[in-house]
Amino acid sequence: MYLFLFDVDGTLIHSGGAGKKALEEVFHEIYEVENAMDGIIPDGRTDIEIIREILVSKTDIKDPDDGIIDIIVGEYLSRLERTINNPDYRVIDGAKEFVQKIHYSKRNIQGLATGNLEMGAKIKLKPSGLLKYFKFGGFGSDSHDRVEILKIAAQRAQKIAEEDIDRVYVIGDTPRDIKAAKEAGFISVAVATGNYSYEDLIKYKPDYLFHSLNDPDAIKLLSDWEFYV
Repeated sequence: MYLFLFDVDGTLIHSGGAGKKALEEVFHEIYEVENAMDGIIPDGRTDIEIIREILVSKTDIKDPDDGIIDIIVGEYLSRLERTINNPDYRVIDGAKEFVQKIHYSKRNIQGLATGNLEMGAKIKLKPSGLLKYFKFGGFGSDSHDRVEILKIAAQRAQKIAEEDIDRVYVIGDTPRDIKAAKEAGFISVAVATGNYSYEDLIKYKPDYLFHSLNDPDAIKLLSDWEFYV
């Protein structure tokens, strides 16, 4: 049995800036910080990491405790429920078809591995119709460490899998996804559908690299014997 772990933003969907808008609203209302995400690079990072960096770099709070983080998380999620409904939201080309093929195959299982908080990931995926294909995952609410997130997702998968998991494929759109997959001992599958180009990603030597999930090479690979044997 093979396990496929998917990142969310830039891999399955483009949220239309929903997360950025929700987080900036929170920091504006609580701390009067304008454009809180300016200068913050979110790609491949956990929500908690991002929140902590904004607090340290743009407010007087230099050592935020869990209580402060929890308040911001709660406010962020409540706003995300609203901002996710925007005209720029879209499912990335090929993502739905790729996910469905894995879902309907006999010996594969799939889950999420994302820096999003678990509830944030669910909110972001709900409009896409993809959420029903993911029953488990590893999330930014489990750990701030991408490698640990992958391992947690794999452990949860094994608990519900009917057979031993032989291989784990990590599908993402950032260098952090590639690095985390390699460090965890998993197989990295990079897609140039986020903020990093094909040329950017190839430098990190992923095991597989595609322009998108509807790339003919990705479709061929998915149907290859090695995925189903």
